[in-house]
Amino acid sequence: MRTIITTVAMATIATTAFAQNAPSIKGNIKDGASSEGLPGVTVSVFEIGKTTSTLTALTDIDGNFDFNLKPGNYKIVIESMGYQSKEITDIAVLEGKPAPAVNVVMSESKSTELNEVVVSSSLKKETVNALFTMQKNAASVSDGISAEAIKRSPDRNTADVLKRVSGTTIQDNKFVIIRGLSDRYNTALVDDAVLPSTEPNRKAFSFDIIPSAVIDNIVITKAGTPDLPADFAGGVINVLTKEVPEENFNNVSIGTAYNTVSTFKDFKTGYKSSTDFLGFDNGRQLPKTFPTVAQAQKNPSASQSASYLGMLNNDYNVTTRSALPAINLQAGMGRVYRLDKGRKFGFFAALNYSHSENIKPNIVRQYDDFNYTDNVYNYSTSIGGVVNMGYYYGKSKIGLKTLFNRNFDDNFLYREGLNIGRSNDIRYYAFDLVQKSLFKTTLSGEHQVGSGQSKVNWLVSYNYISNNQPDQKKLSYFYSDQQQAYLADLGTLGKSNNRMFSKLGESIINANLNYSKPLSWFDKTTLKTGLFAQYRYRDFNNRYIGATVIPGNDAVLKNPIQDIFTPANIQNQLFDFRDQTGVADAYTASSSTSGAYAMLDNKFTNKLRLVWGARFEAYKVDLSTVDQKFVDELWLDVLPSANLTYALNEKTNLRASYFRSLARPEFRELALVSYYDYELSANINGNPNLKRTSINNFDVKYEYFMAPGEIISGSVFYKSFKNPIENQLFGANSAYDITTQNFADARNIGIEMEIRKKLGFLGGDFMDNFTLYANVAYINSKMTLDPVRYINGISSSSRPLAGQSPYMINTSLSYHTPDNKLNLTAMYNVIGQRIYLVGDQRFGDVYESPRNLLDFQIAYNLSKKSELKLNVKDILSSPYQFYFDQDTDGKFTGTAFKDGTMQAKKDWILQQYRPGTTFSLTYSYKF
Repeated sequence: MRTIITTVAMATIATTAFAQNAPSIKGNIKDGASSEGLPGVTVSVFEIGKTTSTLTALTDIDGNFDFNLKPGNYKIVIESMGYQSKEITDIAVLEGKPAPAVNVVMSESKSTELNEVVVSSSLKKETVNALFTMQKNAASVSDGISAEAIKRSPDRNTADVLKRVSGTTIQDNKFVIIRGLSDRYNTALVDDAVLPSTEPNRKAFSFDIIPSAVIDNIVITKAGTPDLPADFAGGVINVLTKEVPEENFNNVSIGTAYNTVSTFKDFKTGYKSSTDFLGFDNGRQLPKTFPTVAQAQKNPSASQSASYLGMLNNDYNVTTRSALPAINLQAGMGRVYRLDKGRKFGFFAALNYSHSENIKPNIVRQYDDFNYTDNVYNYSTSIGGVVNMGYYYGKSKIGLKTLFNRNFDDNFLYREGLNIGRSNDIRYYAFDLVQKSLFKTTLSGEHQVGSGQSKVNWLVSYNYISNNQPDQKKLSYFYSDQQQAYLADLGTLGKSNNRMFSKLGESIINANLNYSKPLSWFDKTTLKTGLFAQYRYRDFNNRYIGATVIPGNDAVLKNPIQDIFTPANIQNQLFDFRDQTGVADAYTASSSTSGAYAMLDNKFTNKLRLVWGARFEAYKVDLSTVDQKFVDELWLDVLPSANLTYALNEKTNLRASYFRSLARPEFRELALVSYYDYELSANINGNPNLKRTSINNFDVKYEYFMAPGEIISGSVFYKSFKNPIENQLFGANSAYDITTQNFADARNIGIEMEIRKKLGFLGGDFMDNFTLYANVAYINSKMTLDPVRYINGISSSSRPLAGQSPYMINTSLSYHTPDNKLNLTAMYNVIGQRIYLVGDQRFGDVYESPRNLLDFQIAYNLSKKSELKLNVKDILSSPYQFYFDQDTDGKFTGTAFKDGTMQAKKDWILQQYRPGTTFSLTYSYKF
């Protein structure tokens, strides 16, 4: 770690000497119809009062241009065949800083005369026009958030950022739900490359793994086009990381945070290695010389049992200290080098480190035969880096983007309470380290071909995700009235009372090739075609081992947890070693997706535009355990789409879209592997008979662009599902399973409304410094149940989709001083209750209750180079509550626990706790 930091620091110092701070004019030229950058446009710069150009250059593949100039007043003239020429005036270049960006929108020429009039525009007017045009000319229904908006929020990672996007909510603080649809109906991309799932038990990408500091912007596309992946219905989330900077910079930031229920409170933790604070384990892994499953299951003798157990880390000590404040460190640098012949090379690099110690205190669990109180202690470290490079030459660019991040979450759970079924008080301990890492590298290129505006772009990416639990230790004690003591439950071994070593590694390779060509059909047409391929491979392995007490040694069961598996007790051969691993506890899986698409972007008139086409995908999936192949499927799909836009006037669009899409089961959902979730006290099972879900999607949207950055919009959407996939509870008595199932059909209908508006209309320049943003959504969903479902004798033929919120509200109010030194932002978010788990028979649906989330930020620029931010997150500290709807009335009616028993047909509490309020302070310096 020290070597990495030293290397980056030396590189920062070395390259600072080459920083080019000469005054400059930079800008971008876009097509007014498509909002795409125009390469090869001639840009000439004139000093005011002179008739001969000072410099002339051609725009690069993205339509960018850049001039280094002496201080003065300038104008630029932009010329390109087929477009009306433009002259931009009032450009002032000052010593020591760049001029404002010159962003220009070009209109097609309607005249056949050679001497067409040049359109003149001021810099301010043209910049406003460019921003306005980009907002209007998106090809489909989409939303997003910019780096500037991220900067004004208290968000440290991508999951937090996504909560601010219209129609988007977050589950478990990291999984995205769009338009009320669970994570399985969303697809994650980073820099246009598809990412694998970070979770072993679901199709989900854990967005908390990407720090917000490396994000340039996020785009969520909600209506499909043929060039997008087909396996989504909610949205495609594309996280675009920073690339070539506009100017050289270095920045560092340091921050700390205090949580009202965690910081300086008693913090309990298990074994700690010397490298935990860096996010790397050193001491929990299963030794390489440890016996194989086959060896360990050959009824080991007492001496062999002692030998095997002695090879493990048997530190069950629970230490208590004060939880430390969080720490956040970030460092970044960017360089741009302007070479001869218009070539340019640049890079962006960043390191991030964060550490926090959080407590979930007094978690109430009152369900089935349980009345428990949990306390969960999370020791969390995240470390990562990004290096993005870009090279521009002629009418081409090449980019290489690499991202690495590692999350280290060491959890300790202590549970106590009453197990009603056993009529015993219990104490339960779980030590669980989860290590996730993501490595992503993408090489991409874009090239203009021929003399027109035809383009070829390509991409090759490799991603590797790991999710490892090196030694999940679980041990239960129960109170014996006979012995008047708590006894370790080591009479038998089960998945709730053992040690698990789990490894998941998944690689994914993406490649695609796209070609676009303007055609002379109608007012304007662009043809786009492409080929794509993806290969995924996963290797998953669970190992379950443990020990039972040898009859006659029951006295050891009275020992406290730290004194059970001492070296002396192991060497005295008090325990039998057991290996419970089955052939179904490991699997390998692979899938390949390949296909092609074709689409036309027809602009029939200056008001009417249709983007339409079809995508063909062939998906092959194989999944095997050691002795059996469970899945061998080939699915072929043709997926049409059409996006129609009608410009009612210069500021208003009416959009309509249709697309067909898919949701495929994940590897883990297809595998016959049973995983025990100790927090839920449930076994999670796969199902190799799952089918893919087919979805038809319809959207209508109205957009009114009041001014650049200001919008009022409203949309209606409808989705129909065939064979939707959801997780369902099964079981009897106090044990239950969660199994993935197909259901017959479902539908989803909703409305969304959004407004972003400056408040100057309320009176005066002061109010013009306030910006109000709000988006609300109301969604009604219905899952058809055939046959009719019975829960506690109450029948139902339908229910909402799992993960579906009936309403969502995101609002913010921000203020900035005229000089932008002070920025204040208040943000509010709430979602309606949604089904967390689907119930059956004696288990009602598990609902997540609504929760009000209020955040506030103060950002103050101490100077042009430094900034101080104070964030207050989760001001209200509303409780998290998940409950079993045992009376099936769709609302929480109070606890069912009374006088030591559970009342029939009363709601149960799966978990309930308050997370506290977090205050964080961050100082950033840019040089």
